[in-house]
Amino acid sequence: MQHVAGICWPHEATVGHITVATSQLSGHFPADQGDDAVVACMLVTAGKYRNGAARHWCRTHQTYWGVKADLAALAHGGQRRCARHAEKMGYALHPPVIDLAACASVTISCAPGDAMEVATLPAGAQATPSGRCAAVAMCSSSAARPLFAGSGIVQVNITPPALLAYTQAASGGQAPGCVDCARCGHPHLDLGSFAQTPHRRHYCGNCGTDSTHSPAPMVSSPLHALAIRFAGLLTFA
Repeated sequence: MQHVAGICWPHEATVGHITVATSQLSGHFPADQGDDAVVACMLVTAGKYRNGAARHWCRTHQTYWGVKADLAALAHGGQRRCARHAEKMGYALHPPVIDLAACASVTISCAPGDAMEVATLPAGAQATPSGRCAAVAMCSSSAARPLFAGSGIVQVNITPPALLAYTQAASGGQAPGCVDCARCGHPHLDLGSFAQTPHRRHYCGNCGTDSTHSPAPMVSSPLHALAIRFAGLLTFA
């Protein structure tokens, strides 16, 4: 199993986890990028099921762990893994990292083939990444302008499904916004069909809480919060 700097994303998910506290991934990666990685589960406590049994949430595969089948698999194999642990995922190893504090402007746009195009203008002599890539990471070295204040988030991973969901919602007038989880405070990301229709109830991709309600129906994305916070510097297209 490899432990490397990278970004991963599930192919089929309605919520995602791109606001992260670490840039590292663990799993099996056949190349520098692709759609066939097997990534290790990252399980966190997520309350209880209705029958009182402990429930966990897998941040990697965006699913719960703790039903009878999960417990039986644990007893048999000795490993605590969610039911989707073997699913292939999209990934990019050693992705370009954009420090917003070093940029005068950044534009990230969708490109053919589930890729993205990054255009940056540096604020000084320091070089910043530009060009086509499978995924890109974003950080801010400025203590005065962190990505998300007081959240422990050190990096936002701009993945193809996250960028597509946000730009389509914004261009389609689908009330884009950003709601923070009522339990852990992380900004929520809608994907797939959840990014096509505004709604009030949101499932957290970071901790698995399913009881956060936004004041009004919206399609939620951390990218919207960043676009507002860094208006005039950061653009998603």
